[in-house]
This record gives sequence, structure tokens and C-alpha cells, in this order.
Amino acid sequence: MNVFSALLVAAAAGLIVSRRRLLWSAAAGFILLQPLLALVGGLAMIAARSAGRLRARRRAREAAGRDVAVLAELVGLGLSAGLTLSQSLRAARPFVHPDLAREVGDLLRRSVRGGLSQALAGAEGHGRRLYSGAARAVVTGAPLAPAVDAFVREALAERRAAELESARRLPVRLMLPLALLILPGFVLLTVGPTVLAALERFVLPH
Repeated sequence: MNVFSALLVAAAAGLIVSRRRLLWSAAAGFILLQPLLALVGGLAMIAARSAGRLRARRRAREAAGRDVAVLAELVGLGLSAGLTLSQSLRAARPFVHPDLAREVGDLLRRSVRGGLSQALAGAEGHGRRLYSGAARAVVTGAPLAPAVDAFVREALAERRAAELESARRLPVRLMLPLALLILPGFVLLTVGPTVLAALERFVLPH
């Protein structure tokens, strides 16, 4: 690095530091002058960030829960191709949500230590129902593919029912926004011309 580049870097660093100091000074001054407003604003920012984190976590949980059916379908394909359950889970893992993929990875690691049936029976998380159904099939010696296919059909039926229920609730949810948007426009269209005519009579010179 030559002298000119070093001077540029030093100047940029000084500018960043000075801006940060200015921002901190302004924030401190605002807190001293308006402590109540600063407290309310700080609490509002904290609440907004917390709400954003909660929404992100809820969306991640919902996405991982939806991918359980995808996991079951891929496992069923693997079983029909002649793979074992462990191999099918390992092959399906990269194609599902990261949270569900971590869950499957933990299950596979536990199966290496204590056996697949024990790991499936004690597994928790988004795919708990799939794991418990597979564990019953492993313990009883029943074929795994029909159990997985039954879970897929049940999960898809539940998803369709949930989507239909959400579609039924949509008009109710839209009633308030539509009323808030339509009512002011209706008032303006009906009362507005009368108000404008009255203002013209009283304000404008004859």
C-alpha cells in the first residue's frame, strides 16, 4: 500500500468514526432533552425487532412443517427404489427446509449410536408423526413404503383442508380493509360535491 492509499484509508476511517460520534452525540442529546420520547421510541424499535424475529421464526416453522410431506414423498421414492430407510432419509435431506434437514441429521446421528427404531421412536420436531409411524413399522416388521404413503396422503389432505379453511376466512379478513377504503371514497363522492358547492357560495366573491 502506497502513501496515497494509506491517506485515503485513514481519511475514510476518520470520517466513519466522526459520523458515529456525531450520531451518538445527537442520540444522547435527544435522550437528555426528551427522555420520554426517547424511551417510547426505543421501546417501539425493540418491539418492532422482536415482532420481526417472531414472524421470521413462525414462517420458518411453517415452511419446515410443509416440507415434512416433501420429505415423506422423497423417502417413499427411495424405499420404492430399494434403498433402506436411513439411506432414503439421507438422500432426501438436502431437498427440504434447513430446519427439517437439521432434524433429520440429528435423527440419523442418533440412529448410528442407538439403532434406527429407537431413534425414530424418540424423535421430536416437525416430522414427529412421520418418525413415529416409521418406528411402528420397523418394530412390527410391517412394510415401510405403505406406511409412508399413508402419511403422505394424510398430510396432503390436511394441507388442502387448511388451505380451504384459510380461503373461507379471507372474505372476513378483507371486510375491514375494504370498508376502510370504500367508505371514505363513498363519502367523498356523495358529500364532496355538496361541500364544494357550499364553499364556492361562501368563499368565492359573487
